[in-house]
Amino acid sequence: MPQAKDSKGAKTPTRRVLATITADDVAEQRAALCAWAKDNGLAPEDVAASPGLTVEKRGRRTVIVYAEFQRDDQGRIMTDPADPSSAWTIPRTAPLVGPLASYEGLDGLADRHDQ
Repeated sequence: MPQAKDSKGAKTPTRRVLATITADDVAEQRAALCAWAKDNGLAPEDVAASPGLTVEKRGRRTVIVYAEFQRDDQGRIMTDPADPSSAWTIPRTAPLVGPLASYEGLDGLADRHDQ
């Protein structure tokens, strides 16, 4: 498979989604997903349930891709300046430390994709 290139022609790592965690998954498996997030260096209270999270293989790295709430200097979640009806989030990645399958109740989330 040829390596992807960005708009300037530079090589970018290939991406493959290994698992998708939806807002419904977060609602149904909140406690287990919060433990998994903490063990992977994320602050669950800063991770937006919507649009969801993915676990992706990017080149040689496996990362968690998620949306992080933006907070003001008093710790309150900020309103998105482009859409005042929603919270302001920015895309983030974090290295995967503990796979979903190693957490009770979460192994089925990883099984929804080819590994």
